[in-house]
Amino acid sequence: MIGMNFSKAITHAKDIAGEIGGVQFVRGDLQKPPLPPHFFDFVYGIGVLHYTPDPKKTFQTLLPLVRPGGAILTWVYSKSRRFTNVPLETVRRVSSWLPLSVTRALSFLGALVDWCGFILPYRLARRLLGASIDRFVWPRIKLYARYPFQVVYADWFDRLSAPIRFYYDGDDLAGWAARAGLINVHISPTGLYGWRLYGEVPSARQPTS
Repeated sequence: MIGMNFSKAITHAKDIAGEIGGVQFVRGDLQKPPLPPHFFDFVYGIGVLHYTPDPKKTFQTLLPLVRPGGAILTWVYSKSRRFTNVPLETVRRVSSWLPLSVTRALSFLGALVDWCGFILPYRLARRLLGASIDRFVWPRIKLYARYPFQVVYADWFDRLSAPIRFYYDGDDLAGWAARAGLINVHISPTGLYGWRLYGEVPSARQPTS
C-alpha cells in the first residue's frame, strides 16, 4: 500500500503508520503523480478529489496508474444537502483565510458543541432506551457516535480550512466512469453526505496470432 499526499502531512502519516509492513508514503501531486503507469491493482481516494482544483481531471490523471483489470474507487461530497452546503460554503469563504491557529480553535469549539450537546447525550439515551431512539436522531450524530472525539474535530477542521470543495451526484460520477471507459461500474450514495464510484479498467486485449 502506498499513501500519497501533496503536503508535509504525509510525513506525519508515516510516523503514525510506524512499522506496519508493506506500507510506504510518497509526497506528490495527484494531478502529476510521481509513479509509473499501471503501478497499482487498486487506486482509491476517499474525501480527496473534491478538494482539487479540477476533480474530474484529477480522476482522469489517476486512471493510468491502474493496471488493466484493476479497479478504482472514489468518494466525493454530495449535492443533495443544498440547505447545508450553501451556508457552509459561505462560512468557508472566511474561515479558509483565517490563521491556522484560529481555524483550529473554531474547529475544536464546533466539535465540542457536537460532542457535548449531541453525541454524548445520544450515546446515553441509546444505552437507556435502546435503538428505538435512533428514529429521532440526525444521521450525522448517529454516524459520529461510532468514533472518538478526534474524528469529530478533524471533520470540523476539514470543513473550515479547505479553500475549495466541490459537490457531485450520481449522474456526474456516471459521466466520469463513461469518459474513463470503466466496466463493472457501481455508483451509490452514502446517505445524504456523498457519492461513491467503483469501476474497473478493462483488461488489455490479448494480441491475435
